[in-house]
Amino acid sequence: MAKLLAVQTWGLDGAPREVGSLAAGLDVGRLCPDVAAHVSSALEGRTSTVPAEHDGRLVTCTFVPLRTPDGAVSGALSTVTAVDDEPPRKELQERLAFEELVTHLSTKFVSVGIDTLDVSLNDALREIGEFARVDRAYIFRFKPNGTAMVNTHEWCSPGTAPQIDALQDLSFDTIPWWSRQLRARQIIHVPDVQKLGPESAAEKAILGEQAIRSVLAIPMICEDSVVGFVGFDSVRESKRWAQTDIALLRIAGEIFMSSLERARAERERHELEAQLVQARSLENVARLAGGVAHDFNNLLAVILNYTTLLKRESVDPGQREKLDELFKAARSAADLTRQLLLVGRRDIVEPMLLDLGEVITSLKGLVKQTLGDSIELVLELGEDLDTVKVGLPQIEQVIVNLALNARDAMSRGGTLLIQTSNVELLPEHAARYLDVVPGRYVHLRIRDDGMGMTPETEARAFEPFFTTKGLGGTGLGLSSVHGIIKRAGGHVALSTERGVGTTVDVFLPSVAHELERDESTPAPVSSPGGRGETVLVVDDSPMLRRIVCALLADNRYHPLEAGTAEEALELCAAHAGEIDMLLTDVIMPQMSGRALADRLREEHGIVRVLYMTGYDDEIIGHQGALEEGTFVLQKPFLEADLLRAVRRVLDDPSARTAITA
Repeated sequence: MAKLLAVQTWGLDGAPREVGSLAAGLDVGRLCPDVAAHVSSALEGRTSTVPAEHDGRLVTCTFVPLRTPDGAVSGALSTVTAVDDEPPRKELQERLAFEELVTHLSTKFVSVGIDTLDVSLNDALREIGEFARVDRAYIFRFKPNGTAMVNTHEWCSPGTAPQIDALQDLSFDTIPWWSRQLRARQIIHVPDVQKLGPESAAEKAILGEQAIRSVLAIPMICEDSVVGFVGFDSVRESKRWAQTDIALLRIAGEIFMSSLERARAERERHELEAQLVQARSLENVARLAGGVAHDFNNLLAVILNYTTLLKRESVDPGQREKLDELFKAARSAADLTRQLLLVGRRDIVEPMLLDLGEVITSLKGLVKQTLGDSIELVLELGEDLDTVKVGLPQIEQVIVNLALNARDAMSRGGTLLIQTSNVELLPEHAARYLDVVPGRYVHLRIRDDGMGMTPETEARAFEPFFTTKGLGGTGLGLSSVHGIIKRAGGHVALSTERGVGTTVDVFLPSVAHELERDESTPAPVSSPGGRGETVLVVDDSPMLRRIVCALLADNRYHPLEAGTAEEALELCAAHAGEIDMLLTDVIMPQMSGRALADRLREEHGIVRVLYMTGYDDEIIGHQGALEEGTFVLQKPFLEADLLRAVRRVLDDPSARTAITA
């Protein structure tokens, strides 16, 4: 039987570190004259075995590389083992063969790719299991939440029943003694399961159910934490493992762990790269949307408002019908532009403090009508939900869009489940995604039992303009959902299986620490008409400027018109009367609307300002959220929108305070 005599570790510089000698005066340097060369070879990633003699006994010196979880060599390990006299030659041969096997595995797993790792691990378990004459060899990984373990790889000898399917979620509570031993980094070596004591009664019962007579479990350690173990079961006969073999198996476990961690890191890198590509795609759409939206929304505002004026003046029913169609087409174009802005997260949003449960309850009727009679709507809304901060129209659009997608996936009927709850996103979950911060969230889950998606469709689900509906879809539904939730600081995840259904998980940050109501919600305007106030209108689009001034004049306001910021400054300098308010575009040549407002406040005391814009710009807000006291009229707007916004700014009490201050 082989006997371990000494263990020695070596640093990257080749200097000796810890020594564990079980035989007095034993020195690996004296046993192996070329020790420096063998240590150097191990530091280069190779394993070597050298026969030697100590006190008249045949011994072997083995040198193996030590590796970090990412596969890098962190040092070297040398062991000295002796072979007893009965029968020395056979046991030495088996020992050397086992060392060669571990050496072979060490060399093999250095270059194993992520695509073939699972097959290689199962092959390695088979090779070790067959050599050691056991019946089952397996790997368990601990779940990140620390509550359970999962059987990830398994080899069984012919005639031995596999257990992997039954051990996918084994709770630590069911095997308390086993769990304590592993967490304490203790090797579990049970030559006779029937001799387990009362402290391990649960383990004895479970092992007995599987007819296991002997078991060995070696903890796998990553970054100073136990993350799983390698196990070996003997069913046909009892087995006692030699300490030298256990030492080699510990090395094999380190090899397996390094490969698994390397594969995990590689998968996470690929996932993050894919998310980065998607994020860049969305950012490109955002830039495109921002560039197009400014001029396009100016044109749409002109078309919509002149159409409204013509409808008001026309007495010909045929002409009014044509104008109605023109108006609908322009509104559809405006809605499409708005969707594009939501995709790119360039839409202006006035976030509110909301109870998500109340929002869903208020939408229940609309969602049921959307789904139709063949689809059952089930609501499971958690109690005491935390408050979230998001635009009300935007979160309503998220829910309706997801309901529409679910309806299309359940053409033959089914069930749509909407759930809400408070959750805590742990660091290990957040680390798998870009821009996800650990913390407390409100979780919205929308699940259907429809046709599901193929892996190819799932990979492109949030991609702008991607659709499986042909001419019936714009490809902006899920993209809009993604943009809205990311704008609110949240996170969206999708899981689907063909023929089973699709689940969309939305996580919105909890703002329970903020006020339970949104005091920034504007009071309704009772009378939007003017009272003779003078409004300075500044926009570089002549068509939009003319229609805005015409609408203001028709509603008892006195408009002043300027095409640039410089014209506006000159006009104010020459104007004899008081100017009550500035109505300005944000993006203009030479000087922005914000800069113009600052100049007019300082030079002429104009403190009431209403900005017109077609998309989010950091000149007036930060990442789509308006700065306090900033008023925005989103393009394209109708006459009623313009009048309400102007009246709101003129009647704002903070502006009156600023005037008298």
